[in-house]
Amino acid sequence: MTPSRPRFGRIEALVAGLLQKAEVVSAPVPVEKLINSCGITVNVLDLKDISGLVVRDHGNIVIGINKSDGPQRRRFTMAHELGHALLHDGKEVHYDQNFKVDFRSHTSTLGTDIEEIEANFFAASILMPWQFLRSDPLLSELDVEDPASVKVLAARYKVSQHAMSIRLGNLAARGRL
Repeated sequence: MTPSRPRFGRIEALVAGLLQKAEVVSAPVPVEKLINSCGITVNVLDLKDISGLVVRDHGNIVIGINKSDGPQRRRFTMAHELGHALLHDGKEVHYDQNFKVDFRSHTSTLGTDIEEIEANFFAASILMPWQFLRSDPLLSELDVEDPASVKVLAARYKVSQHAMSIRLGNLAARGRL
Protein backbone atom coordinates (compact mmCIF):
# COMPACT_ATOMS: atom_id res chain seq x y z
CA MET A 1 0.00 0.00 0.00
CA THR A 2 1.35 3.42 -0.98
CA PRO A 3 1.58 5.83 1.96
CA SER A 4 -0.48 9.04 1.79
CA ARG A 5 2.53 11.23 2.60
CA PRO A 6 6.30 10.72 2.82
CA ARG A 7 7.44 9.00 6.02
CA PHE A 8 10.64 11.00 6.58
CA GLY A 9 10.98 10.12 10.28
CA ARG A 10 10.60 6.41 9.60
CA ILE A 11 13.18 6.62 6.82
CA GLU A 12 15.70 8.46 9.01
CA ALA A 13 15.27 5.83 11.73
CA LEU A 14 15.70 3.01 9.21
CA VAL A 15 18.86 4.62 7.80
CA ALA A 16 20.31 5.17 11.28
CA GLY A 17 19.68 1.50 12.12
CA LEU A 18 21.31 0.26 8.91
CA LEU A 19 24.38 2.44 9.43
CA GLN A 20 24.69 1.39 13.07
CA LYS A 21 24.27 -2.31 12.29
CA ALA A 22 26.96 -2.11 9.57
CA GLU A 23 29.17 0.02 11.87
CA VAL A 24 29.44 2.79 9.29
CA VAL A 25 30.64 5.94 11.04
CA SER A 26 32.10 8.07 8.25
CA ALA A 27 31.78 8.89 4.57
CA PRO A 28 31.71 7.52 2.00
CA VAL A 29 28.98 5.08 2.96
CA PRO A 30 29.59 1.62 1.41
CA VAL A 31 26.13 1.37 -0.14
CA GLU A 32 26.71 -1.94 -1.93
CA LYS A 33 27.94 -3.52 1.34
CA LEU A 34 24.76 -2.29 3.06
CA ILE A 35 22.63 -3.75 0.28
CA ASN A 36 24.37 -7.11 0.54
CA SER A 37 23.99 -7.10 4.34
CA CYS A 38 20.22 -6.87 3.75
CA GLY A 39 20.38 -10.11 1.71
CA ILE A 40 19.86 -8.23 -1.55
CA THR A 41 21.91 -8.86 -4.68
CA VAL A 42 23.16 -6.10 -7.00
CA ASN A 43 23.62 -6.75 -10.72
CA VAL A 44 25.15 -4.16 -13.03
CA LEU A 45 23.51 -4.59 -16.43
CA ASP A 46 22.80 -2.94 -19.74
CA LEU A 47 19.41 -1.44 -18.93
CA LYS A 48 19.28 0.93 -21.92
CA ASP A 49 17.51 4.09 -20.70
CA ILE A 50 16.59 2.75 -17.24
CA SER A 51 18.84 3.73 -14.32
CA GLY A 52 17.76 0.95 -12.01
CA LEU A 53 15.11 -1.50 -10.93
CA VAL A 54 14.13 -3.85 -8.14
CA VAL A 55 13.01 -7.39 -8.87
CA ARG A 56 11.26 -9.40 -6.17
CA ASP A 57 10.80 -13.09 -6.83
CA HIS A 58 9.71 -15.59 -4.18
CA GLY A 59 11.42 -13.74 -1.33
CA ASN A 60 14.59 -12.93 -3.26
CA ILE A 61 15.37 -9.34 -4.12
CA VAL A 62 17.74 -8.21 -6.87
CA ILE A 63 18.65 -4.62 -7.65
CA GLY A 64 19.61 -3.97 -11.25
CA ILE A 65 21.84 -0.98 -12.01
CA ASN A 66 22.61 0.46 -15.44
CA LYS A 67 26.26 -0.11 -16.29
CA SER A 68 26.23 2.92 -18.61
CA ASP A 69 25.71 5.35 -15.73
CA GLY A 70 28.69 6.97 -14.00
CA PRO A 71 29.86 5.81 -10.57
CA GLN A 72 28.10 8.57 -8.62
CA ARG A 73 24.85 7.94 -10.46
CA ARG A 74 25.13 4.18 -9.84
CA ARG A 75 25.69 4.79 -6.10
CA PHE A 76 22.60 7.01 -5.91
CA THR A 77 20.53 4.54 -7.92
CA MET A 78 21.63 1.63 -5.70
CA ALA A 79 20.62 3.60 -2.61
CA HIS A 80 17.34 4.66 -4.25
CA GLU A 81 16.47 1.08 -5.18
CA LEU A 82 17.42 -0.14 -1.70
CA GLY A 83 14.89 2.37 -0.41
CA HIS A 84 12.22 0.86 -2.64
CA ALA A 85 13.19 -2.66 -1.58
CA LEU A 86 12.91 -1.84 2.13
CA LEU A 87 9.98 0.58 2.07
CA HIS A 88 7.61 -0.49 -0.72
CA ASP A 89 5.77 -3.58 -1.88
CA GLY A 90 6.52 -3.15 -5.59
CA LYS A 91 4.26 -3.30 -8.59
CA GLU A 92 3.01 -6.55 -10.05
CA VAL A 93 4.40 -7.42 -13.49
CA HIS A 94 3.69 -10.55 -15.49
CA TYR A 95 6.42 -11.82 -17.79
CA ASP A 96 6.57 -15.61 -18.22
CA GLN A 97 6.72 -15.81 -14.44
CA ASN A 98 5.05 -13.84 -11.69
CA PHE A 99 7.39 -11.35 -10.03
CA LYS A 100 7.39 -7.71 -8.91
CA VAL A 101 9.58 -4.98 -10.43
CA ASP A 102 10.17 -1.35 -9.49
CA PHE A 103 11.77 0.69 -12.27
CA ARG A 104 13.67 3.90 -11.61
CA SER A 105 12.30 6.22 -14.24
CA HIS A 106 12.01 9.90 -15.13
CA THR A 107 9.05 10.23 -12.75
CA SER A 108 11.36 9.66 -9.78
CA THR A 109 12.70 13.21 -10.10
CA LEU A 110 9.37 14.99 -10.53
CA GLY A 111 8.46 15.09 -6.84
CA THR A 112 4.90 13.87 -7.39
CA ASP A 113 4.99 10.15 -6.54
CA ILE A 114 5.15 9.43 -2.78
CA GLU A 115 7.16 6.22 -3.25
CA GLU A 116 9.68 8.05 -5.44
CA ILE A 117 9.94 10.91 -2.94
CA GLU A 118 10.62 8.37 -0.20
CA ALA A 119 13.19 6.44 -2.26
CA ASN A 120 15.02 9.66 -3.16
CA PHE A 121 14.97 10.80 0.49
CA PHE A 122 16.23 7.38 1.57
CA ALA A 123 19.07 7.53 -0.98
CA ALA A 124 20.13 11.02 0.09
CA SER A 125 19.86 10.07 3.77
CA ILE A 126 21.99 6.95 3.46
CA LEU A 127 24.65 8.41 1.16
CA MET A 128 24.84 11.75 2.99
CA PRO A 129 23.70 11.09 6.58
CA TRP A 130 22.85 14.35 8.32
CA GLN A 131 24.82 13.28 11.39
CA PHE A 132 27.96 12.83 9.26
CA LEU A 133 27.48 16.12 7.43
CA ARG A 134 26.77 18.12 10.58
CA SER A 135 30.04 16.98 12.16
CA ASP A 136 32.09 17.12 8.94
CA PRO A 137 34.94 19.66 9.27
CA LEU A 138 34.48 20.62 5.62
CA LEU A 139 30.99 21.91 6.42
CA SER A 140 32.31 24.77 8.56
CA GLU A 141 34.38 25.96 5.59
CA LEU A 142 31.62 25.42 3.04
CA ASP A 143 30.38 28.24 0.85
CA VAL A 144 27.20 26.84 -0.73
CA GLU A 145 27.41 29.43 -3.50
CA ASP A 146 30.92 28.29 -4.45
CA PRO A 147 30.73 25.19 -6.70
CA ALA A 148 34.34 24.26 -5.88
CA SER A 149 33.50 24.16 -2.18
CA VAL A 150 30.50 21.88 -2.72
CA LYS A 151 32.56 19.74 -5.11
CA VAL A 152 35.09 18.91 -2.38
CA LEU A 153 32.34 17.84 0.03
CA ALA A 154 30.55 15.86 -2.68
CA ALA A 155 33.77 14.04 -3.54
CA ARG A 156 34.21 12.97 0.09
CA TYR A 157 30.73 11.40 0.04
CA LYS A 158 31.10 10.05 -3.54
CA VAL A 159 27.97 11.82 -4.74
CA SER A 160 27.36 14.41 -7.42
CA GLN A 161 27.61 18.13 -6.66
CA HIS A 162 23.94 18.39 -7.57
CA ALA A 163 22.92 15.72 -5.06
CA MET A 164 25.05 17.33 -2.34
CA SER A 165 23.61 20.78 -3.03
CA ILE A 166 20.06 19.47 -2.78
CA ARG A 167 20.84 17.53 0.40
CA LEU A 168 22.47 20.55 2.08
CA GLY A 169 19.53 22.76 1.15
CA ASN A 170 17.00 20.26 2.45
CA LEU A 171 18.92 19.73 5.70
CA ALA A 172 19.30 23.47 6.26
CA ALA A 173 15.56 23.96 5.69
CA ARG A 174 14.82 21.25 8.27
CA GLY A 175 17.25 22.75 10.81
CA ARG A 176 19.59 19.74 10.69
CA LEU A 177 22.77 21.70 9.90
